[in-house]
Amino acid sequence: MAFFKGEEGSVNFKSSSGTTEAIVSTTAWSFSTTRDVIECTAHGATQRRYVPSLVTATGTIDFLYSAASGNETANLLQEVVAGTGEDAEFELFIGTTGGKKITFNGIITSMDTGTALGDLTSVSCGFQASMSDPATASTGIVIAA
Repeated sequence: MAFFKGEEGSVNFKSSSGTTEAIVSTTAWSFSTTRDVIECTAHGATQRRYVPSLVTATGTIDFLYSAASGNETANLLQEVVAGTGEDAEFELFIGTTGGKKITFNGIITSMDTGTALGDLTSVSCGFQASMSDPATASTGIVIAA
């Protein structure tokens, strides 16, 4: 049985004005989804009943800021400080081959940058995924197996 290793993961990012390119020196990414529930217990019932509701997704992208960091890395960082609030396109790859990825539009919500003596400059960006919009027929989150 084949397993995927963290070293095979990568991230592509496209701001509203650019082309999709890899964020170099990615060290980690995370993607978490949550589904709300709505209680719909009938009066007089002795057990609660719930139905599924809205889904939300958040996550982080961690990378090293290096001389090899290109325009897309700068665009990613710029989305935090001067973004228009528009969705950017993300592709979170699980492996290096086969196209296994999570694709979605999202908004960069935070950025932490740090450099310590004798260490590399690291960046961690948080994002909020935008889900499908029935009015525009966008696809929301797509997970390619």
